[in-house]
Amino acid sequence: MRLFARLIVTSSLCLAAVQPAWADDGDEMVAQGVYTKDNWPLEVVNRPLTLAAGMAEIGGDTLRIGISGGDLLDAWEPILLAPELRYGLSGQLQIALTHTNHTFFPPEGFCVSGEDNGCPKGYNGLGANAEYALTRGGNVNLSARGGITTGRFDPDFALGLTAGLKIRFRGGKIAVIFDPNVYIGVIERDTFPIGMEGDTHPDWLFIPAWIQYQFNTQAMFYLTSGLNAPFKDMGDFYQIPAGIGTSYALNNRMDAGLELNIGNVAGKDIGPADAQLGKFDERTLILRIAIRI
Repeated sequence: MRLFARLIVTSSLCLAAVQPAWADDGDEMVAQGVYTKDNWPLEVVNRPLTLAAGMAEIGGDTLRIGISGGDLLDAWEPILLAPELRYGLSGQLQIALTHTNHTFFPPEGFCVSGEDNGCPKGYNGLGANAEYALTRGGNVNLSARGGITTGRFDPDFALGLTAGLKIRFRGGKIAVIFDPNVYIGVIERDTFPIGMEGDTHPDWLFIPAWIQYQFNTQAMFYLTSGLNAPFKDMGDFYQIPAGIGTSYALNNRMDAGLELNIGNVAGKDIGPADAQLGKFDERTLILRIAIRI
């Protein structure tokens, strides 16, 4: 685990030390709130929460590699492609197709490792949402979103409603983001995602948070944590994840990033007494590439 953390920091410092020829200094000084797809900022902390009008982005978790341990999870399982597609209908409204991988939920996306290696199906789970920027520009940004997600396709189709509110506080090179959101089960409420007989948990709260530091115009480091828990029996099932990562803007149309994420560092151990999913057991290495057109 220390090796992967060092890999993230070292790779980011190497990238940050290089000033590529394709970086356009003219993109750095644009008034907040007036960005278009032609002058989209290199600095992540300066980007609006929703895409510019007419801009499309293919991003998300390009490659997720499980590097877990413990009694319940195997290393190198699952391996997923979990891309997302977003499109800006206007400067404030965007729509998206998503593959969101939450702790507790079955893996979403295209399974590379196979159905016998940590995935319920070769392809599982798909979400769709719309997000509206309530504010645009300045040091406090707020957006709201809502949509649906298919939690799984097999063995029984499960579907839920999702809603969230994202807020970002920014000062200079530092930004703090909170993204509280909920999943409310609609179909298969009795079996998804935890199918314990007579004791189901169909409704969930997720509160991811990030602290971002813009190291220079193109390189950004961040820490992430938050809370994952069902509304019912929250005190018995809550988990607190943690992660460290980086994002590097190759130009204003393409980013690359790397993250090490630990599913639970301070919450409850889950599972039977003789085979619990303990703290630090669930670990994921995430490679991200985002392309905007």
